[in-house]
Amino acid sequence: MKTGRTAGRAAGRTAAGIAAALIVTAGVSGCAAGASVGKQAADSAEALVATLAKASDDASKAGSADVRMTVTMPDTGGKPVQMNGVYSWGNGLAMEAETPAKDLEMEDLVADGTITYRLVQGSYYYGVDPAPEGPFKGKTWLKLDASAVLGDKGAAAMESGNNDPTAGLKSLKWANNVTKIGKEDVNGKSSVHYRATVPSDKLGDAASAFGAMGGGAGDLVSDIWVDDKGMPSRLNQTVGTTSVNVDFLSFGVAKDITAPPAADTADITDLVKSGGAAQG
Repeated sequence: MKTGRTAGRAAGRTAAGIAAALIVTAGVSGCAAGASVGKQAADSAEALVATLAKASDDASKAGSADVRMTVTMPDTGGKPVQMNGVYSWGNGLAMEAETPAKDLEMEDLVADGTITYRLVQGSYYYGVDPAPEGPFKGKTWLKLDASAVLGDKGAAAMESGNNDPTAGLKSLKWANNVTKIGKEDVNGKSSVHYRATVPSDKLGDAASAFGAMGGGAGDLVSDIWVDDKGMPSRLNQTVGTTSVNVDFLSFGVAKDITAPPAADTADITDLVKSGGAAQG
């Protein structure tokens, strides 16, 4: 097994990527209030924004979704990290998914090439093969608090607001250049493609969180696809050097996502906070 420091570095890198996805898709719902971007722009975009707001409301009521997600940002080395699993917000923010171990630089921690991870109550858990020796001997999960990667403010931003992956669509009332691109097929669903840009000064705490992750600053560019049932089918967003692409495969997936047993878990939070992970 890799040393704890190296495992911590890999887990921290991945946690930042997951957090980026959650902040882009949900945290932007906490945007700072302000004046409209202009009467002409607001009038021309009003009907489109109303359509997207309704899609956000309907999706929020579902409480969970089966998603396929890709995150690219500086902390992932500029390489996409793929995640497939369940995102739940009906009873607090939670996620359980699988991703190729090579995407996380954690190949030495699992024999089957796949990492299972969970996000529960502000902590990340990574399923690994039991270590044969060392301080993590016999442990099958690594735990990392979000604050170790994002800082307290960034972690709070991730957990605050409406914690679902479409709540950010409500922020489009501040958007510039809302346009309807046209109809496209998304995973077998006939969908209408929209594009909008939210100025950086309307991103509120989400902008601070991206800064903490090294994601840079900039406007939020959103491409949203809404299917013929009025539900989001795809959401691609970019801010600064961070991009998040989410396909919503289905909504209302019933799943109780819980933290692994404490006896099976090694907490690497202090290791990462102390900078030990960077020395791995």
